[in-house]
Amino acid sequence: MMRVIILCASVALVLWAALLPAQEVHVTSENGVVTLALVAERPYSLITAGQQRTPVLSVICQQKGKKTGHAIAFSPGGILSEQQYSTFGNSASLTLSVNLGGQKASTNWVSYGNVENFTYYGKTEPERIAFLRALLNAPKVVIEFTPFLTGVATSSTFDLTGLRAEFEKHPECAIK
Repeated sequence: MMRVIILCASVALVLWAALLPAQEVHVTSENGVVTLALVAERPYSLITAGQQRTPVLSVICQQKGKKTGHAIAFSPGGILSEQQYSTFGNSASLTLSVNLGGQKASTNWVSYGNVENFTYYGKTEPERIAFLRALLNAPKVVIEFTPFLTGVATSSTFDLTGLRAEFEKHPECAIK
């Protein structure tokens, strides 16, 4: 009898887990700018003081007249190792390894207001849109980086399965 109860409970748990939605997409909308943010699946630890940080990946959409603009932002949760930074005009920039849908690529990012937030830098608008479409169509993305003072490379995984549906709800995000 106990085995039947355990088996039924196990089956119910598996079925319930399958019905859970994908990772939640946090949506903010202010002054015609929509931000769709995903928190990494797990935080990483800083060696000093055992602090934990959780990176965030965001898609930012804005509509001006008939034109829409898109940006992809990555906030690792702190400053990265100085070896990762270079300069881009007056801004810090870095190259991060990104595994998107099983395809590993080296991607360029430029500081977005400070050296703790970066936006994907595509040389052309079509290049930025191609990266955005790849994000919208992939189930997960893994971004590799090295937090400052740790010297240890880490990676953050983002579940993208709910991103496309949320993206399509907002006219500011339309890709033409």
